[in-house]
Amino acid sequence: MSAPAAPYLPDAPSFEDCHERSLPEALTRRPSRLPDAYGQTLEPFGVRERESGRTYTLSFAPESGSLEIQRGEENAITLIELPSEKWVGLTQDVESAPGLVYGDHATRVRGDLMDFVHWEPALRWLYLDRPVYDPSKVDLQDAHGRTLDPTRGFSPDDDPDEMAEFLRTVGYLWVRNVLSPDEVTILQQESERLRDAARPGDQESWWGKREDGSEVLCRVLRAGKEPKMRSLNGDPRLERYAELCDLPMEHKQGPGDKDGLAILWKQPGVEEGLGDLPWHRDCGMGGHASMCPTAVTSIFLGPNTKEAGQIRFLPGSWKSSFPFTDGNDAGAPEGVAPAAEPGDITLHYGDGLHVAPPPTGSEGPFRSCILMGYGRTGGGHHAGGRHYNDILLGNADGQVEDMRKIAKRR
Repeated sequence: MSAPAAPYLPDAPSFEDCHERSLPEALTRRPSRLPDAYGQTLEPFGVRERESGRTYTLSFAPESGSLEIQRGEENAITLIELPSEKWVGLTQDVESAPGLVYGDHATRVRGDLMDFVHWEPALRWLYLDRPVYDPSKVDLQDAHGRTLDPTRGFSPDDDPDEMAEFLRTVGYLWVRNVLSPDEVTILQQESERLRDAARPGDQESWWGKREDGSEVLCRVLRAGKEPKMRSLNGDPRLERYAELCDLPMEHKQGPGDKDGLAILWKQPGVEEGLGDLPWHRDCGMGGHASMCPTAVTSIFLGPNTKEAGQIRFLPGSWKSSFPFTDGNDAGAPEGVAPAAEPGDITLHYGDGLHVAPPPTGSEGPFRSCILMGYGRTGGGHHAGGRHYNDILLGNADGQVEDMRKIAKRR
């Protein structure tokens, strides 16, 4: 894998110059706006540069749909402190708010670190002019002006150009019957062997806890240990869908398939850990500028239903940002859940917002998926440092701690 481009520009403006001159001047010329519904939720937010102690406070200006920048911290409801290097990374989209919280780089001076996470879409708009997702402005039309149906499923024999346009516009693709029932049976058997072999703290699996404190396996990161799963690497039936992306993509594999092939199991009643995921992007731990676009192929071994713990996508969201929200929060979007069955696949852009709420059923079968990660050719992970799994697996017992608990503790 080629090394990513240098993440920090040598001529990046200083913290002071950026807030005193560069950003105010850029905002006067910027035609885009922050969505009012989101902007109204933003309380004044302060950022302090650790080395200099300089602080600036950002606040939403509803009349212009823009942000106001004020020197000082008196009006900031939440105030965080960042090392200069990490702040520069944030302005260039190689760092992210969740990654800085998990990595213990963001210091809470006052307020709530989750406010930093909530502000992240506004910060990406401020520094990079990346739009914040606005459902009223999503355009799902094809090149002929026809509205695309975001619930549509394709078959392997469908027109690849049509599938590529759907992926480009909607941000994900669902294809039925890619693998045969016999293949699915073998993969299900292999998945059970992987489940039986996994141990808390092996640093190759994600674990959660139920209300009674019992540990539950959520994900194994080295599914390539099993021969049938390993044979999926380079399978032309799967590669052809990754080739539908607009940029050349390659299957991202680390040592022992650690970050190239994984398997997840949805489990009911997971109270701690990342068995269930809020609305998120796959580069949410950082590294967007150095590695995106990325894509993930999910090979379904179980049904994608609410009872089974379905994955849902937010159509047209992959070129925008979205504030942190749980799948069950009041006002959270519903999204689209492909009615996938075992043997089907989905391919989604990592930037596209997706959610994995808990199963509503208690008996099963529950959703399980093999995950294959792709990235643009020549791209890298994060800022050239650790993969996000290495950050998430910081606990010796393999428990992936919820970001909200980390933010509250710090």
